[in-house]
Amino acid sequence: LGSLSPSQHLALPALEMVAMGVSLLPNAALAVAYLRRLGYSAAEAASLVERQPLKGGNGKPLLSELAIRHVLTIPFENLEQHVVQLPGASLQPTSLEERLQRLGQIQTTVERLATGVRGGVCFDLNPAFAWLLRELGAKARLAMAVVHANGDFMEDATHCVILVDLPSETLLVDPGFGDPVRVAVAMEGPTQERLATYEMASQEDARGFTTVLRRKRDADSMCLHLAQIDDSSLDTAEADWQPLYAFRPDDDLSYDNQEFRDGLTSIRDTESLFAAKKFICLGLVKGYITLSEKRLRRVEGSEVTEEVAVEDEGCWQSLAGRIFGLPLLSPVTAKDLSPAPAAKPTASAGYGGAACGFAPKTQASRETATQNAKNLGTIDAKSIAVGGAGAGGGLGLNRPGFGPKVQHFSGGATAQKKSIEVSEDIRSAWSKVMDDSDSTSWIYCSYSVDGKALELTGSGTSGLQEFKTALGNSIAWGGFRCYGVDKRGGLVCKRPKFIFVQHKPEHASAMKKAKQGSHKGDVKEVITGTHLDLIVENLDDLDEQSLIAKLQAATGAHKPNGYEFDEDNFIEADFYGLGIGKDCRGEGSKN
Repeated sequence: LGSLSPSQHLALPALEMVAMGVSLLPNAALAVAYLRRLGYSAAEAASLVERQPLKGGNGKPLLSELAIRHVLTIPFENLEQHVVQLPGASLQPTSLEERLQRLGQIQTTVERLATGVRGGVCFDLNPAFAWLLRELGAKARLAMAVVHANGDFMEDATHCVILVDLPSETLLVDPGFGDPVRVAVAMEGPTQERLATYEMASQEDARGFTTVLRRKRDADSMCLHLAQIDDSSLDTAEADWQPLYAFRPDDDLSYDNQEFRDGLTSIRDTESLFAAKKFICLGLVKGYITLSEKRLRRVEGSEVTEEVAVEDEGCWQSLAGRIFGLPLLSPVTAKDLSPAPAAKPTASAGYGGAACGFAPKTQASRETATQNAKNLGTIDAKSIAVGGAGAGGGLGLNRPGFGPKVQHFSGGATAQKKSIEVSEDIRSAWSKVMDDSDSTSWIYCSYSVDGKALELTGSGTSGLQEFKTALGNSIAWGGFRCYGVDKRGGLVCKRPKFIFVQHKPEHASAMKKAKQGSHKGDVKEVITGTHLDLIVENLDDLDEQSLIAKLQAATGAHKPNGYEFDEDNFIEADFYGLGIGKDCRGEGSKN
């Protein structure tokens, strides 16, 4: 099996592996094979299985390490429910009977994951992971959960989680969730990892689903939104605390219990998300990569670093192979495994100071040192020639919305008081601009008659030229979407770029311009996620070549080789002189 390519592994139905002479291994050997897939060396894997380090003591660091390794190496995917076209063959859906049978044969499920490149859904991944934890000495329990969707908990229980009872506490681990949990989560207090913070809450529920897992994403993180995988407007859906699911904390279910069978049957229903469309999701150190039936999307932090449209089945096959092969071509390294950034002081009652294990004087000293060092090594954004920032590099100015939050005092003495009221219509219209699937590409906002509010006065779908015609003679605000375009070989990749516009015509009075400047903070809270801030005094400031120069300066090492400001109007921007399309030699070329 080691000699098979990712595409050949993709063609192997789970139980056909036995027909190829792959017998079920002894548990110890199977656990070693599983750990090898998670990126451990042969010696490390054998040592872990022999020592059984989760038998006692503080197992939380190892549990978190195992969880993040699982997320980075084994994809969440539903291909077993779909016909998958392969070169010269078709991979047919695995029957429900076969899937149900596999629930009672946990070693078969483990072997499928340990010796292949495929993944599965929660009823594949979490029981197998629980089996591995038990082989490493953990007291691991499987529990049923109801997922939170569309504002409420679902009626059917369609998810399972793992609870690990350590001598001092119980932890939740769940690498088998669609947008996975990358750390072992404590039942009390917050648990932080690189991209998000988790906490438990309680609720009353007649069915026993009384413990709720909630998540709040870091500002430098994007939601995967599996249920609407192609809707980019949901990227910031977990900016505030959101419930993920509720589970039964006392469960200790068998691998083939009836509720698992019912849950697996439910997600195979023709009306379920899993039956509606095929998808593959794999975690990355700072984000994820997903493949739907429409596009491949790679997210790093708060940036979409790659987006490729699926043109046909052959294209989909190639992109699927890329994802399945990624853990083999880019193995997990030690620096990838830190579950959380350096600890940050928090103002939440009960979560900081001495409650975190520091004496009051020690905590005060730490906070003072943190405050004194906060600005060391930083660069004043005002000293940079180009406002805003694009994807990659840029002295750290590489993500939309980068920069200090500025409190403007002209609005009043209280911190909460707004300097200008911004209409909700503007927020709604801008969310459409941010949504790649929506045709709205620009908005324009003017001041009300009394000058106390900002109102939506225009929006359109025809790009930059149409936006230019909307500019009036008064100070105003706006924003528009364009695309950085890569034409490399036979692939075309478009990445949306969002530009924030402060329109202050040359003839406007100095007093009005000064007052407008005090409103920028409140306007930026609504027109968010932009790559470039632009002051427009006349139409020359919206010249395409000028915009390209500023966008290229605001990106990092990777430069698109063209831009589209109006639909299907490609403007070349070959920064490195590497060619475009079939003539592109690639950024690594020495020629």
